[in-house]
Amino acid sequence: MFETHVDTLYLWVGLGTVSVAVLGVVASLPTTAPPDATAAAATIDEVTTSPPGSVTHRRLIATEWAFDGREVRLRNDGGTATARLIRTAVPARTDRLQAVVNGERPQAVYDSPNAFRRDTRRARTKHDGWRPAPDRLTVRHVAWGGTDVTIVG
Repeated sequence: MFETHVDTLYLWVGLGTVSVAVLGVVASLPTTAPPDATAAAATIDEVTTSPPGSVTHRRLIATEWAFDGREVRLRNDGGTATARLIRTAVPARTDRLQAVVNGERPQAVYDSPNAFRRDTRRARTKHDGWRPAPDRLTVRHVAWGGTDVTIVG
């Protein structure tokens, strides 16, 4: 009646090992979904293929982002996502380009169309890697003085 069964000890050790393994798997699962870079790229492509003056906003659920004009990379605790664009766009890397993307007319920000063109070319060639992601992505299609670009900021 009070005999100990040898196989009972093995059963408890096995059950404890499985429980610890399951706990480890559950603890390592991400708490959030990876960001949606495809939706961000689709938003940029929509404005890029629209007439000048088009603007749209998209909420970003990401902690960091990288945008080089050809692809959007978003990162958060859930992972990293990348999406390529149909047409190239210009990242708003300068204060003046950010002002234009926020609604200022290029004529009010730049001295000449050539200054605007130079600034957009520099922004396309500069790569600054991962940056903190904004809460909201703003995309604006601008045409002035022979320069027709979509600015993203």
